[in-house]
Amino acid sequence: MSAMAKAQKGKAEAFVKEAESLLNKKSWFSSSKERNVEEAAETFEKAANAYKVGGLNQEAGDTYLKVGELYRDKLSDFSNASKAFNNAGTCYKKGSPSEAVKAYQQAVSLYTDNARITQAAKLSKEIAEIYENEEIEEDGKSHVVLAIESYEQAAELFGMEDSKSNASQCLGKIAELCSAALDPPDYLRAGKIYDDLGRRCLSSNLLKFNAKGYFLQSVLCQLANGDDVGAEQAMSKYESLDYTFGDSREGKFAAALVESFQGHDVEGFSTACFEFDRISKLNPWQTAILVKVKRSIDDGGDGSDDSDVDLT
Repeated sequence: MSAMAKAQKGKAEAFVKEAESLLNKKSWFSSSKERNVEEAAETFEKAANAYKVGGLNQEAGDTYLKVGELYRDKLSDFSNASKAFNNAGTCYKKGSPSEAVKAYQQAVSLYTDNARITQAAKLSKEIAEIYENEEIEEDGKSHVVLAIESYEQAAELFGMEDSKSNASQCLGKIAELCSAALDPPDYLRAGKIYDDLGRRCLSSNLLKFNAKGYFLQSVLCQLANGDDVGAEQAMSKYESLDYTFGDSREGKFAAALVESFQGHDVEGFSTACFEFDRISKLNPWQTAILVKVKRSIDDGGDGSDDSDVDLT
């Protein structure tokens, strides 16, 4: 432990001792008791800050939790309580993701109860990102399922505040996880989400050019699900919704993929992927989905073993 960490730890422990003494201090009057609790909460917060400065994140998180509980349970000060739980989560995030989630969830609960919807939405998204990146399981649910549920909550909360861009980002993550990380994949749900996101884009002059990309994603989900008829019907629908789709790079790519899929034309499929990637670089999600689709037509497989499949 560095000299600075030792110094901050000593300072924090002194604050903790002082805070505990304030909590144990006897008083005959309720106003005096409340004041003691307020001073204890403030002193515990000083301790938490000292731990944090010293890089002692676990201790800092534990102490911020105490601060949050005092403000919430003893003082009904929900603003300071939510701030403390948020700080606890930030400290825990650096070494204990599961504890970070629990702390953040307490903050989200307070934010929603007190109509601080934007803060609740942002923190729900933060929780979703932790679940997505960490192997955390709860109540028999995988980290992917938990991430999807948290992104759903975030999208709903952002929607309440009419934050369309943030809501769309969360919905896009749900579709991505459903199709690329969930076991087994839920291509139908992912396709419906991409379909909806594309339609939303068409209602905005600023975003309408993004619709083609979402419509392409939806078609890819149909193909990954082995439904070339559904993919063909989707393309027809998108051409009627967006008259530019059929002649766009995305539309032509989708048409070539559907045609190759229906004709079991592996070479044509690979050529279409190569030509599209040459101009518009395929992203990792698209590449993964296309590999699965190619696998299903390459040798009659189901796409479960695609580690050796090349799109070119």
